[in-house]
Amino acid sequence: MRHFTKTVCLGMVFTLAATLLIAGVGCTSEPKYVRDEDEPRLDEYTMSMRLDRRDLDRLYEDNIHQLLNSEMAREWDRARNSPNVAIFPMRNETSEHIDDGLDALLTRFETDLVNRSAADVISHRDQPELIEEVERQQHDAYDPAEVVQYGRQMGAQYFVTGRVYDVAERVDDQRRVQYFMFVQVINVETGQVGFQHESNITKGLIR
Repeated sequence: MRHFTKTVCLGMVFTLAATLLIAGVGCTSEPKYVRDEDEPRLDEYTMSMRLDRRDLDRLYEDNIHQLLNSEMAREWDRARNSPNVAIFPMRNETSEHIDDGLDALLTRFETDLVNRSAADVISHRDQPELIEEVERQQHDAYDPAEVVQYGRQMGAQYFVTGRVYDVAERVDDQRRVQYFMFVQVINVETGQVGFQHESNITKGLIR
């Protein structure tokens, strides 16, 4: 009788365990694809240590805010004639493939300067060969004097340029990466820096 009771009890335990396992499997939610309208905070989640669109947006917004509120922008407002400003490509000094994202910033700079400053912006789309040469030169040995010369060829009085770079740290299985966006406005005639600002963000993997 004791052996029978033990067998029955063990059988009940195994049955209960199997039931719980099946119930757990049944309750496990399957991953699903969603749109931002389904999950409003989708763009706020970070998926990796890499720069994403929100990161670039934060870096850009800080820089454009500082530029539009700078003494340089006030000089443009006071000028009798609107200055001609060209937006040059930003150098990617990170190990990431973010060139497309940085190219998109050219249009954003142009749009904000057109709508929110006294500058007359020379569209980079009207100077494709010169912009291509600027991009090539900026990926080689950077020579500010040559970039100033490209500004003159475009008929610009000022040009906006900059770079994005990163600094990474690792301790055991934890990581931290700091990203920096550095923006300058150069006076083409004198080669002098009329404005410069650097923004940064930090991303980490903490266990």
